[in-house]
Amino acid sequence: MTKKQIVGTWSVVSAVYEVDGEKSDIFGPNPMGRFIFTFDGYFTLTVMRADRPKFASNNSTTGTAEENQAAMAGLIHLYGSYTFNSDGWQTLHIAGSSFPNWNGAKQERRIQVKGDEMTYINPTPPTGTGTITLTLKRTKQG
Repeated sequence: MTKKQIVGTWSVVSAVYEVDGEKSDIFGPNPMGRFIFTFDGYFTLTVMRADRPKFASNNSTTGTAEENQAAMAGLIHLYGSYTFNSDGWQTLHIAGSSFPNWNGAKQERRIQVKGDEMTYINPTPPTGTGTITLTLKRTKQG
């Protein structure tokens, strides 16, 4: 695995959460999102449910507790820098995340690229257990 293989913009196709052999679409059947990897080692990743309900107030700072919970439970965003190990694992140095516990964290991801499709495995999801396997499609050569 090399940086050249992943540099660019990728669209999220699926996000499968697996724990104890049980699988589910953690961000729903049609997740939305983009992963962007730069050649100089920076990234931004966003995955969200397509069916998150809109806020009745049309104001992001005045959502109800239920609206805020649904918005946050259906979203993960992180950014920072990355490096590659020779064994196909990527190390993320997370500068910031929508899940505050990950701010400043260092985490590993397993990546496989075949043509314009990437399999992106997170063995340390924000749920605390299981794994999340994302399927991504290249949207732009970078």
